[in-house]
Amino acid sequence: MKSRFPLPGRILALVLGSLALASLSGAEELRTIVAGTAALSSEAPEGTRLSVAYNEAVAIVLPKESPFIQGFEIEVKIPQAAINFPGALAYELWRRLDPAPDKNRFGYEGERLITQPLPPRGSLVLQVPIRKDHSLKTSPYSTVVPTILDPKDFPLVFKFYAISKGIPPELENADFQIRIRPLLTDEGALRVNLHFPEGADKTAVVVSLDDKRLTDPRYLDGRDLLVLKAGTHYLRVSSEKFRDESRTFTIDQGRILDLVIELQDTTPLLVIEAPDSAQISIDGQRLKPDQRTSLNVEVGEHTVSCRIGDYVITRKFTAYRGKTYRLVLAVDLQVQEQP
Repeated sequence: MKSRFPLPGRILALVLGSLALASLSGAEELRTIVAGTAALSSEAPEGTRLSVAYNEAVAIVLPKESPFIQGFEIEVKIPQAAINFPGALAYELWRRLDPAPDKNRFGYEGERLITQPLPPRGSLVLQVPIRKDHSLKTSPYSTVVPTILDPKDFPLVFKFYAISKGIPPELENADFQIRIRPLLTDEGALRVNLHFPEGADKTAVVVSLDDKRLTDPRYLDGRDLLVLKAGTHYLRVSSEKFRDESRTFTIDQGRILDLVIELQDTTPLLVIEAPDSAQISIDGQRLKPDQRTSLNVEVGEHTVSCRIGDYVITRKFTAYRGKTYRLVLAVDLQVQEQP
């Protein structure tokens, strides 16, 4: 197709034909309309979708805490009007936008990171890493920007601009569908919080995660996150002063799992399951209503009895330290057919 643009415009398009990365020591003036903002979040892996015109921009912001985001992707659905006029538009990515993006503001300062003509095809996919250990790779469907951004480079601006004058009306009225989404690592995190009985010795526990001992107390009281691979993991808490606890849990990609463990001392525990109408006594002492679910008992031999009307059942058991005993009173009614 013969270009409808003058020779200088075609030459400029050729000059911009390769990915241009700017390493600028100072800020440049940027004049644009920010049509919307995409906030990267591991809680929203589907990202943000926006519709912009050829002379508008999209701001990209990164939260302070983003341990699972290794980069982000910009996907542009290029309208047919832009495909029909190759070399008419270019796109740019700016970093360190100042001041913060505002729909009512037109002038900013920033650093130009990428400048390239819009390709004459139906879509454009850019992937931008923000971690040195990222796993992003260029493929036939996407291009990885050969630079690694730092959190201090945000906010960013992705924008279009006209390479030459005389934009045709159909291109002026065209909408560009943009999707910006976070690219997550195959990780999530665990926040462990051990709750000790009042006055208990908090050092008298051994905590193991996937058979590896955790010694840093910041990982045991909710102060720090344990970043883990997505999948199933196992946590065990053992102590001579508290009951052993174990948990099997699943870490989801990009998610934080809060695991709260209530530690109990090794006093034997009696758990009671009985009808409300039953009168329950232990060692001759009738239990109060608030004791009808569970209660601690002394180590040694005990006698429990359950009374329903005139019917009484009595049992004895020996309680050992660190053990749980379940008292179950089941009333069974059977109807049997005789020949």
